[in-house]
Amino acid sequence: MQVLPDSTNNPIAAPDTAAVSAAPPPESFGSLWQALRADLANAELWMLWLTTGFRILLILLVSWLFVRIISRVTKQVGQRYEEFPVLHPRRQRAMTVTNLLDSSVRYVVWPIAFVLILSELGVNVGALIATAGIAGLAIGFGAQTLVKDVISGVFLLFDDTIHVGDRVRVGTDFGVVEHIGVRLLKVRKFDGELMMVPAGELRIFGNTSIGFMRAVVEVGVSYEQNLDTIVPIVERIAKAWAADFKSILMEEEPQVLAVTTLGDSSVNLRVVVQVIPGEQFAAERDLRLRLKREFDRLGIEIPFPRRTIYMRNEPAPPVRDVVDEVPETENEEEAFSGSE
Repeated sequence: MQVLPDSTNNPIAAPDTAAVSAAPPPESFGSLWQALRADLANAELWMLWLTTGFRILLILLVSWLFVRIISRVTKQVGQRYEEFPVLHPRRQRAMTVTNLLDSSVRYVVWPIAFVLILSELGVNVGALIATAGIAGLAIGFGAQTLVKDVISGVFLLFDDTIHVGDRVRVGTDFGVVEHIGVRLLKVRKFDGELMMVPAGELRIFGNTSIGFMRAVVEVGVSYEQNLDTIVPIVERIAKAWAADFKSILMEEEPQVLAVTTLGDSSVNLRVVVQVIPGEQFAAERDLRLRLKREFDRLGIEIPFPRRTIYMRNEPAPPVRDVVDEVPETENEEEAFSGSE
């Protein structure tokens, strides 16, 4: 190191020209290209790339095959129960389990495959999982609705209160359950609309496919009809219907409840029969059809809305007499209010 005096006689360190000249020159584009060519000519590096790529392809292939095999197995299991009735417990249980297994496998296999691929690429998976855990905790607080849906879906499946094929009521909508997942249920309405119902929203719902259902038919007759004659006719029609549909009955015979209500225009009777779930709508339609045909044949009147109007023949009092009774007021406004 050479020391040069300045104007204030303070020593200043001068740069060492020998050290500067000994420093390596900056790399140029040519040197980078030569290094790249050297890497490309390295057989060991090619073997490493090929091995890593082969392992990644193997991971993707095994994951895809596993998901496909599970999906095919669940589909074959579901096909075995297609011959059973829609509301048969064994079919409902099989369809529910197969749908849940199919969706759960997809949620589990692909994240594991993603982590294995990152490990093959040299990423520190342990640190990544720890970071993901902390991030997942933070995201969980912001995604409380999603977490609630998943937890509710798991408990809903364990409670065994709903199955694929059940007819359910969600709020004011009715439909048939087509799919049950961990987070989401798919319900098909009668008009074809497919409702996506998060499991967390199913706090209160109705299931018309458990146990039994009742077909309820209201029958109205006019006040002029003789109920002592009509009630036995309704009972005969209901028993004849029950004899033709014994396979769907849960009770031996229907019940005719008379009289349920006294309406504005009709006296109402009620026919009640207990049937297996899902058959109540067809039973109600057929009972109404038979009652209508028999009433038409026997001339029994089905009432229509009626209203009684009373007409008064008394003459109205003269306007002058009404005005004379109004007391005198100071202005027209008070006179008008006084006349009211």
